Amino acid sequence: MQFLGTQIVSYPLLYQIKQFWPACHLRVVAQDSVGQHYLSLPWVDAFTQADKLPEVYRAMDGSADLVIALHFASEKYGIVALLKRPKFRLGFKNKRVTDFVWTHSHCKDFSEYMGLANLHVLAAFKDFDPAQAARQCVQALADLEGQASTGGSSELANVSDASDSRSRLSDLSAQPANAGDASAPQIVLMPGGGAGDYKRWPIEHYVALADLLKSTLVPQASFCFVMGPDEAEQYRWLQSLGRSDFVYLMTRPLPEIAKAVLGAKLVVANDCGPSHLAQFAGVPYVGVFHESNREWFWTRETSADVLPLDGTYEIKNVTPEQVRDACQQVLSLATSSQTRNRSES
Repeated sequence: MQFLGTQIVSYPLLYQIKQFWPACHLRVVAQDSVGQHYLSLPWVDAFTQADKLPEVYRAMDGSADLVIALHFASEKYGIVALLKRPKFRLGFKNKRVTDFVWTHSHCKDFSEYMGLANLHVLAAFKDFDPAQAARQCVQALADLEGQASTGGSSELANVSDASDSRSRLSDLSAQPANAGDASAPQIVLMPGGGAGDYKRWPIEHYVALADLLKSTLVPQASFCFVMGPDEAEQYRWLQSLGRSDFVYLMTRPLPEIAKAVLGAKLVVANDCGPSHLAQFAGVPYVGVFHESNREWFWTRETSADVLPLDGTYEIKNVTPEQVRDACQQVLSLATSSQTRNRSES
């Protein structure tokens, strides 16, 4: 759980728990020191870092009414749930010895988007619309923009405060997303790839894509680049171009990114943490991957994933023209869906 994306895919679940039970005390337990990701959320009351089985046992409050285990590959959470016996025990069934422990469960499917699968675990207990919950979570994050504190308890048990530049978006200032022509359709581009360059579509390809989109699909568009600490070199290069149609969210807090994606006409992204906010928002979305990875891509009518066509796993071999064609597809389907919804209302 080192990287930002692994945390973000759990946010809609945490949001929905608090919608069902606003007064509950919600504690997140994780094996890594990622408390800063969770305690900034208004839905999380406490965080405990626990890796070994005895640590997990101590972390699970004996008075807890409900436990949700999202770890689908370890038996220790099932063992602790069996020993502590909270009334309701939710988890993934994944052909493990402790599958019988869960009172409510969802079968793990590695072709299912992880953020959606997490929501399905809760839906096995109490019915709701996962897509609606995911978008409402992003809206709730966007509503936090500009607040001095995003809420959450000050309680932080066994967590190191050391920052991880690969998993954290800091608050360094950069050009705001609403710079330039506010009336122009905005396309959000996310060239991040904290896990390594093998996930990073070249920044030159993003610029070529912007030119293709302006010349063929969205002539008046402005382009908002969402970038983190690992993209400092690409950020400097983009600035050197002096493009008036380029604006930047460089190392900005998640509420600002959430606001940008909710207002976007289209989002194009590598497999990176902030890309999940765009997928949760349900806006037209194109993901660029070095290989097919359905666990990190929410398959919808208005989303498309683009892979190298030459049989390699080199993301740089995905051409701007391929991505442009995928953008045209999702924009066309989004327009058709909006027209259909208007005619039915």
